[in-house]
Amino acid sequence: MNRKIVVFTMSPRQSQFEVDRLVAEARKKGIEVNRALYRELSFDLKDVESRVMVRGEELMVGNTLGLWFRVAGTKSGKYTEARNLAIRILRERGIFCVNAGGYLGWTRMGKISQHGVFLENNIPIVPTKIFYTREQILLEAWEYPVIAKHERGYQGKSVRKFENKKEMEDFVNKINEKNLGMFLWQKYLPTKWDIRVVIVDGKAIGGMKRSAVGEEFRSNFSLGGEVERWNLSEEERDLAEKVAKVCGLDYGGVDIMKNPKSKNLNSEKYIEKDYDNYILEVNRQCQFQGFEKATGINVAKKIVEMIVHKN
Repeated sequence: MNRKIVVFTMSPRQSQFEVDRLVAEARKKGIEVNRALYRELSFDLKDVESRVMVRGEELMVGNTLGLWFRVAGTKSGKYTEARNLAIRILRERGIFCVNAGGYLGWTRMGKISQHGVFLENNIPIVPTKIFYTREQILLEAWEYPVIAKHERGYQGKSVRKFENKKEMEDFVNKINEKNLGMFLWQKYLPTKWDIRVVIVDGKAIGGMKRSAVGEEFRSNFSLGGEVERWNLSEEERDLAEKVAKVCGLDYGGVDIMKNPKSKNLNSEKYIEKDYDNYILEVNRQCQFQGFEKATGINVAKKIVEMIVHKN
């Protein structure tokens, strides 16, 4: 029986690029990839012989090389719990589950949880404030511009920039007060670029510089940011790998923000010692289309190799 890599997604179109690339690279090694939807999971729970099934077929060592999970977030949380239940059962039987430690440690690893982990492990972060009432936010002595991020935002879509108090007040007054605690408020850093480091098997395989274009302050590739290969320094590599380790990640993306130590730096000439490194966030299911394009690094191949070598 051929052993397959099973990839879970929320819908047939989710992570289409990443799954297609994984299928292509696995096929070169004679390995089949079974794309499954989270809703196709089912469980038969017993004291000794619990079973995890996809479309009625049990996942076992004899037919499964490993599991790779894409975003499982739902408002109900049922799929994140299903993912973790599958991990708990299958990894005890010798089936490699990518990011098992991270998922079981943090079912949802939002930005607030991440900041707690970073602080606990002496990982540098952008100065951040969290509040729970409008009064707390509006009475704060802000130095503008200010950035607001929703703790479960992704691809930069929830990030807002406020140039003055009125802009912030207008935004805050539109938000239900009970939801204000879901936002992180940060000092705006003038650097309009950051570094995305991709981690595979706990190691940094390369870096990509992401630069915001025009009036856009967000550097995300999905928002039109320009991308290019970045040669990682030893400090950047060590920092990214430390983040992956403390977050329990075999695979993921680590975003490093550069903050100039002086306001008078020549932005046209980058010198590493003139900048501080801050960790913006970690993405446990990062996309890699822009990364492969910018760096020429075959991420999908490395993921397949990681899963094969774990067996």
